[in-house]
Amino acid sequence: MRSPKTRRIALVAAAALTSATMVASAAPTAVAADVPDDTVSVTTPQGEEVAGSGLMLSSDEQFVQQFGAEKARAHGISEDDAEQTEKNAAANDAILGDARASHWSVRKFVGTDADGRHIPTRQGNREFGWVHFSGPHNIKSSKVIKTALSEHPEKKQGHRLEYGAVLHNGLGLILARVRVIVQYHWETKDHKYKLADHSEKIGVITAFCQGTNRCPNALNEV
Repeated sequence: MRSPKTRRIALVAAAALTSATMVASAAPTAVAADVPDDTVSVTTPQGEEVAGSGLMLSSDEQFVQQFGAEKARAHGISEDDAEQTEKNAAANDAILGDARASHWSVRKFVGTDADGRHIPTRQGNREFGWVHFSGPHNIKSSKVIKTALSEHPEKKQGHRLEYGAVLHNGLGLILARVRVIVQYHWETKDHKYKLADHSEKIGVITAFCQGTNRCPNALNEV
């Protein structure tokens, strides 16, 4: 049988435990801080909405390095696009006509490819350059052109070079494929436009998204 002193100690301990339990119950439950959701929903060219981890712009080479050659081939990145390129350029020229601008040679910006070529994008006019593709094909960001030009040329034909870039999400889903055509020479192929300094290059002739006349607005926002 416990002594009165032992019973008093036990009662005090029990009361303390009960009080601590009540305080803990009354304390507000900790709530995790809101974590911003940086994922976005993107829509494929087929109209399918997919949740990704933000849109990114990569050259074709960068996409292959990140997601592998098999996935790149599945999106047609390794296919020969020269014929489609010519069709797009021809169609655009037919719509816009032969108008020229006196300031066609003014440089807007310069990109550098993986081989060290410095490639300008000039003001141009309705036949080539920034004026030729920025409005009609909805490519209004220099980042788009510079990203494509950051790789090695995918195709070479004389002074003509071709580069590519893709707009994709973090899962490798491609939203748009960009083609950039360059005349790496001091005069255009048809000899209509010439630079006084023969060490200079005409640069970007045209740029467009494959499969559509106008690139998605998201391309200019990454």
